[in-house]
Amino acid sequence: MSASSTTALPLPHAYFIWYCAWFSLPSAIYAYSHSETAHFAIAPAAVFTTSLIYWRNPVRNSWRRTLDIAVFLSGMTYHTYYAYTHTHTHTHTQIYTALIGASTVCYGLSNYLMTRGHMWPATYTHAAIHIIANVTNLVLYESVIS
Repeated sequence: MSASSTTALPLPHAYFIWYCAWFSLPSAIYAYSHSETAHFAIAPAAVFTTSLIYWRNPVRNSWRRTLDIAVFLSGMTYHTYYAYTHTHTHTHTQIYTALIGASTVCYGLSNYLMTRGHMWPATYTHAAIHIIANVTNLVLYESVIS
């Protein structure tokens, strides 16, 4: 059985997303480097770790995928709760919400494209989730610091 028949994406696509998972590391470092946001650092650090573990060999029905999704959703839930209860300006909350919405749309679009066999567009769209989510983190951290 070939690797592509057992993985969520063919390995060249998965490796592209694996590299994009590294975008979580600057979010974790930035959060940790400020006392006001250090409590956030565990979420992007954990997402970084679980994404690397999953995307090196992305078997769809695996504990690694379940863990990656659970860690991401836990971190997003914590960040979103904090965004709505502790941010200093309404503008930051609006930007945060719009970016979370864009990330969610990317997830749905990536799945749609993948089911239709458009693997590279699906890959790029999924990679956009990693980029947008980490920009979202930085928006939140900046709103807490300022």
